[in-house]
Amino acid sequence: MTSSNPAATRTAPGRRALPVWQAVAGAAVLATVVNLILLFIGDAAGASLVLELNGKPDEIGAGDVVFMSIAAPVIGVTVTVLLARWKPVFLRVGQILGGAVAVLTAIGPLTQDTDGGTAATLIPMHLFVGFVVVAALEVVRRSRV
Repeated sequence: MTSSNPAATRTAPGRRALPVWQAVAGAAVLATVVNLILLFIGDAAGASLVLELNGKPDEIGAGDVVFMSIAAPVIGVTVTVLLARWKPVFLRVGQILGGAVAVLTAIGPLTQDTDGGTAATLIPMHLFVGFVVVAALEVVRRSRV
């Protein structure tokens, strides 16, 4: 018996393919929730949560964290998946780039003129978004095998 569902023929036996939109939405929601928790922990610990941008102090708020925690995984995973429709190797390339970008952006708070608490709050936020992107792309990759 054959199936007319193309997703069913591309997955390993006994596995159900995860739709890409679920991987993207799950990554965005998970990154947002964890980063908001990290923000509130940093705030409770006394971090100033202020960065100097263009010579002006800019306070990091919940809205900033929500926007960036959603935008980064949605854009990164979606673009990678669209490229992978053309060449499947882009799923691995996207994982490598997602992790590398997270590490590189995590260095940013260390180079800014800010207190240690703010850096200690922002670094895990950046790294967690990278982790979520890599994990979401791995879920998509494994569901296509």
